[in-house]
Formats: sequence, C-alpha cells, structure tokens
Amino acid sequence: MKLNAYQRQSLRRFLGLYLGSSFLLMGVIALLFFIYEKNALLQSIQQHMQLQANNLAQDIVLEHMEATPNPFERLALKHNTLAFVLLDAHNKVLYKHEFLGGSSFVFFGKTGNLPLFLEKDDGFYLVDNKTFGHLGVITLILQHPRPPHLFAPLWRSILVVLLGACVCVGLIAYWLARLFLKPINDEVVRLDRFSKDIAHELNTPIAALLMSAKSLARHTPQALGILVSARRIFYLHHQLAYLFMQDLRHDEPSLLDLQTLVSQQISAFSDMARFYQIQLTHNLQPKIFKALEEDMVTLVSNLLVNAIKYTPPKGSIHVHLQDDLSISNTGQALSPQSIEYLSMRYTRGAHAQKGYGIGLDLVKNICMRYKLNLEISTQGNCNIFSVIFPIDA
Repeated sequence: MKLNAYQRQSLRRFLGLYLGSSFLLMGVIALLFFIYEKNALLQSIQQHMQLQANNLAQDIVLEHMEATPNPFERLALKHNTLAFVLLDAHNKVLYKHEFLGGSSFVFFGKTGNLPLFLEKDDGFYLVDNKTFGHLGVITLILQHPRPPHLFAPLWRSILVVLLGACVCVGLIAYWLARLFLKPINDEVVRLDRFSKDIAHELNTPIAALLMSAKSLARHTPQALGILVSARRIFYLHHQLAYLFMQDLRHDEPSLLDLQTLVSQQISAFSDMARFYQIQLTHNLQPKIFKALEEDMVTLVSNLLVNAIKYTPPKGSIHVHLQDDLSISNTGQALSPQSIEYLSMRYTRGAHAQKGYGIGLDLVKNICMRYKLNLEISTQGNCNIFSVIFPIDA
C-alpha cells in the first residue's frame, strides 16, 4: 500500500502517540516490577539471616544450659560460615567472629524494635535479642556480605523483556495502523484517479473555451467579461491539475528566464485586471533561476490572482523583479495580526472572503521546495508579497 505525504504524516503521528504512551506504560510497569523483585530479594536475604540468627541464639541458650567451657569458641566453630558479634547489656563486645562492620548501635543510625534488618554499603545486617541474656549476651548482630552488582541480573532480565515487548508492540502498532489506513487509502486512490481523469479530460474543452473567448473579445469588447470568466476557469483548472498531477511529473529543474516567465503571466492576466478596472504595471529585470517551469508559473499566477482579488476598482498592482520578486497592490491594508496569521498558516485571513487560501498554500509549498522565503508586509495602503530568492541563485 503506497501512502501519500499526508497519510505518512498521520501514520507517524499515530505511531508516535501510540508507541510513546505504550513505551511509557511499559517503562512504569518495568520499574514497578523491579521494585517488587528488589524488595522480594531483600526479604529473602532477611529471612535467611533471621533463620541463621535464630539458630545461633538457640545454640547460645544450649551452651549456657550445658555450661560447657569456652562456649564462644564452640559457637564460632559450629557457625564458622557466619560473621557475627555478641554484645552484653552495655553494648560491649563479648565475642566477634569474622565480623568486619561496626558493632555500635550508632553505626546503624537507629535502634528500633528488634529484630532489625539494615542494608548498608558494605553488606546486610540483622540485629536480634533472642538470646534472653544467656552467656551474658543481650544482642547479637549478623553480617551478610553484599554481592557486587546484586541487582544487575534483575535489571538485565527486565531490559531484555522490555526491549522484546517494545519491538512486538511497535510491529503490532505499525500493522494495525496500516490496516486502519487501507480503506481510507483505497478511497483516496479512487478519488485521486477520478480527479486526475477529470483534470485531463477538461484540458481540451477549457483551452478551446479560452481561445474562443479571446477571439470573441477581440471583435466584441463587451465580451471581455466572458474572457475573464474563461480565464478564471482556466486558472482554477490549472490549480487543480497542478495539485492532482504532482506525482506524475518527473521533469528535472532547468534554468528559467524569470523576466520572460513573469511577463507572460502579466500578459495572461492583463484582461482580468482591465475588466476589474485595475492598473497593472511592472518593472522586470533579467533574472535566471533553476526550477521547474510549472512551479514558477503556479507561484507567479497565484500571487497575481490574489492581488487582483484584493485590489478595489481604480486600484493598482505593481510587479517588480530584480534580485527578488515582489507584487504590491493597493486596497485595505492587512493588519499585523493578519500578516502574522498568513505568514504562519498561509490560509484565509479572518477578513477574507475570496481567497488567501489554496493559492498561498501552493506558493508556500513551492517556496519551501526551492528554499525561497515568502514575506508579507504593508506600506501605506499597499500590501506587498515578496518572494526572496537565495543569495547564490
């Protein structure tokens, strides 16, 4: 399915919104899952250390009841894999085995209710008091070394799953978007084919109508209105044909004599200006520019037609071509708000009833294609539309 520019833009916007929200949701879910798994892992470590602390406390009670000599050494031998420290009622160290951390409650920052599980930079600690004073031990502290990159495997697993989910969601979203756009695309293709056929079929009758109107106007001055109407029909047909046939044009840009091209367009619309009692003057200097002739014809003709539309009877239009092209017309000056709106949107102003719509949109697109600047300004009661060419043009 071949998509046009507007459909591709819609597809990109849909995918951007859909995938952005989906990835954000999956990211939040992944973060919550990581927090849950992290807490579960810490809880597992705490439960394992609590079991070790209970076993150690039970052996302390047994050693005290059996009154065996050297009880602490026997405890260390039996629990040789544990790192622990035993404290008396004054928090003095009674015995320490493989314990590398601090043994003061100040080290833990809080006493709290025992048992107390703490996570520090150098490891995990469990503080318990289930010895009940046997062997003089009031508090025992267990230390569990903290493995390097403890949560790295969990992060890697989550990222792999998240990446796979993102790829799957992206593919599904693209497939769904193409599926939803297919009926619209089929209808657009049908209408586009119909419009191109109509535009092509109208070429001959409109050309014949324009030639007949010109011949009639030469012999019957009162028929000038018929010629102007025929010219407007020809202009509208040219606009529609330009819009619908863009994808069929494969011509390469060539060097154009803009002085001749602009002069031809002025001659083509001189009858229309005369009919509306508008004075059309020009000052054209030689100018060469590389572009498609049809693009430049469309640009100039649209600016001329817009100027004629908005010039009142007895008004004037002046076309100036030197380094740049400017077309000025007398009439109601555009407000600064209208100029800003037209410059941004290239559409109808709030006061406009006839145009500044499709025509300026075509002009904007052509200017963008050739890196030209369209500037709209006012000077007195004149509106000036200027096309600024690149310096190296």
